[in-house]
Amino acid sequence: MTSAEATQPPLLEVRDFGLEFRTRSGTVHALEGVNLSIRKGEIVGLVGESGSGKSVLSYAMLGISDRAARVTGGRAVFGGLDLLQADERTLADLRGREISMIFQSPRTALNPIRPVGQQIEDVLRRHAAATGPDLGTSLRQRAVQALREVAIADPERRVHAYPFELSGGMCQRVMIALALACRPSLLIADEPTTGLDVTTQAAVMDLITELARERHMATLFITHDLALAADYCDRIVVMHAGHAVESAPSKALFTGAKHPYTARLITSTPGERSTLADLAPVPGALPDLRRSDLPACRFAERCERASDRCRTERPLLDAGVPHGVACWHPMDGPAPGASGARESIGWPALAATPTASTTMIPTHG
Repeated sequence: MTSAEATQPPLLEVRDFGLEFRTRSGTVHALEGVNLSIRKGEIVGLVGESGSGKSVLSYAMLGISDRAARVTGGRAVFGGLDLLQADERTLADLRGREISMIFQSPRTALNPIRPVGQQIEDVLRRHAAATGPDLGTSLRQRAVQALREVAIADPERRVHAYPFELSGGMCQRVMIALALACRPSLLIADEPTTGLDVTTQAAVMDLITELARERHMATLFITHDLALAADYCDRIVVMHAGHAVESAPSKALFTGAKHPYTARLITSTPGERSTLADLAPVPGALPDLRRSDLPACRFAERCERASDRCRTERPLLDAGVPHGVACWHPMDGPAPGASGARESIGWPALAATPTASTTMIPTHG
C-alpha cells in the first residue's frame, strides 16, 4: 500500500457488526460488535481459531449467508454503499464485479461439468460482457488472458479443461482467475491455500499479492496460518469467538501483541527452532456461542488477566487507530513464555523463513 493510499478513507468499513443463527439447538451469537476497515491497495489478514467468525463475516457482507442467519446490527459500508441495506439485485451486481471471493475449496466451488474457460466467460458475460457480433470470440480471448495472468501454462488449451483434469494448485489458480476476471476493487481470499503443499502455497500467495499490488486492489486474507499472514499482510485483525479483539500492522502485532489472546496464539504456534517445551497452548476452548450467559469479553473465561469488568462490560476495538485492542487489561510486554515463540516465529524471523508457512493456528474445541 502506498503512502497516498494509506491516507485515503477506507474502501470497506465494518462498524459494530452483529450476526446470529437460529438453530434447533438455540440461537448462535456468531458475531458481535465487529469493527474492521480496509483501504484501497491494502492487504489485511483476518486470523483466529476455527469458529471465530472469519468466514461468516465475509459471507454476511456479500449477502450469501445461510437462511438461518440474521444481522442484528451494525454497518458494512463499501464505497459509500451499506451492503447490509442493499437489495439482492444490487448485491448481485457487486459480487464478481466490484467484490470477488476466492473460496476455500476450489474443487467444490468450481462447476465440475463445465470447462474452466466457460466458467470464466460466465463471469465476464454477467458483469463485463463485450458488445458487437464477435461477443463469443471476445469472451474466449479474455478467458484465455485471465488464465495467462495467473501463470497457467498453455492457457489456450487449459481453457477447455474440466476441473477434474487439473491439479489442486491449478484449480486454485483458476479460482483466482475467476475472482479477478472483472478486476474488482476488493478481493476476499478465504483460506486460498487450504490443502496445498508448501511450495504451491507460496506460489499462490505470491500471485495473489503481486496482482493486488499491481491493480491497487484491497484484499481481505482469511487464514489460520500466522506465518503466512506475517509474510504477506500489511495489517492483521485477530478474531476470537465472534469478536474482533486486535488490529495492528503485521510487524507491530508480532513484536508487541497487546491482547492476551493474540499473545497466546503466538506462543502456541510452532516455529522453525521451537521445541514442544517452548509451546504454550491457549487454555480452555472457545465458548459455546448458544449460551445466554456469555461474558462481555468472550475470552474472559480463558484469560488469566480477566477481572469482573471483563465479564460485564464489553471492550470495543477502535479499527481506526494504528494499533487497536479490545481489552480492559492489555499487555504491556510479552506474555509468559512469549519471548521464545517470538524468536522462532515472530517478525522479522518469520517473514524471512519460507518454510515457516507451515505453522498454523491450532484448533481448540
